[in-house]
Amino acid sequence: METINEGYFYHIYNRGAGKADLFYSKRDYLEFIEKYFFYLFVSVETYAYCLLKNHFHFLIRVRTFEQQEELFQFIKANYPKGNFYDDQFDTPKPFHASKQFSHLMNSYTKSLNSRIDRSGTLVEGVFKRIKVSDENHLNHLVCYIHRNPIHHKLSNNYSAYPYSSFNQIISEGKTYLEKEKLLNQFGSEKNFIEAHQEFRMKLGDEYYLE
Repeated sequence: METINEGYFYHIYNRGAGKADLFYSKRDYLEFIEKYFFYLFVSVETYAYCLLKNHFHFLIRVRTFEQQEELFQFIKANYPKGNFYDDQFDTPKPFHASKQFSHLMNSYTKSLNSRIDRSGTLVEGVFKRIKVSDENHLNHLVCYIHRNPIHHKLSNNYSAYPYSSFNQIISEGKTYLEKEKLLNQFGSEKNFIEAHQEFRMKLGDEYYLE
């Protein structure tokens, strides 16, 4: 399995054990993404995500320890304690993305199991990861991730689906996503939207992992 190393981009994905559901209500989706940024924000930059009923996708770049340390100092100075997992410590530590993903899944599984009276593991083993090879691959993955609800017939268009990062990227609201960097990658917001429309027209079902 691909090792997660600092400074690189990765497509992270997984599904429910035995293809079972991961999310049962709006509250579950919102809690998962809240926990995701609580555990992962200092460890990784997040460029895109999509949560579907029985699987999820994230496009991330793992921060270097130097970047983590700088962000840690900013968070300590500007956010109330308790907003992020890392701010419980007095000094910055190197947080490994793999371990933080494990914290995320353990926390969410425990919460969901308690809420719906279930037991046992929730996801299908260790999360899958693929290193992003180049800029074209990165752009492809952003569109691929956002197109999942259309592919699975959960939505007719990108902006209608509430549990992906698409709307956050094209809106004016605050976000923990790397919105500016992503739009620069595409050249502009207009290019970002047009790339998604072109991707929707061209991509066949054979490109889908889940």
